[in-house]
Amino acid sequence: MQKNSSSFEQGNIVVADILYSQQVGCKRRPVLIISNSDFNRQSADIIVLSISSTPARAKYDVELENKDLEKGELRTESKILADFPTTIEKAVVSQEIGKISKQKLNEVKQKLKELYEL
Repeated sequence: MQKNSSSFEQGNIVVADILYSQQVGCKRRPVLIISNSDFNRQSADIIVLSISSTPARAKYDVELENKDLEKGELRTESKILADFPTTIEKAVVSQEIGKISKQKLNEVKQKLKELYEL
């Protein structure tokens, strides 16, 4: 799926170039949009969480499988890294690849609440 203005909704999975945490170099990877749709319509940026297929690394990771998607498909079982939020320009998004279920989005929100003690 190619990106368009309606592609920037909370729960969508898109592909973007994301800086490494050392701020040197970047990697094209799938990310989950977590900023709400109102913010996404008004801003040139979106807030995302990285998605990785590497083995579990933190207690704030959320498992992600194809059964967790309302639309689209993952190449492999993955993890949403709730402890790795990033703000990116919409312009660096290359494509939309799917959308997670409401249940999985609620699981991600719960991990964010735990992480930030909200």
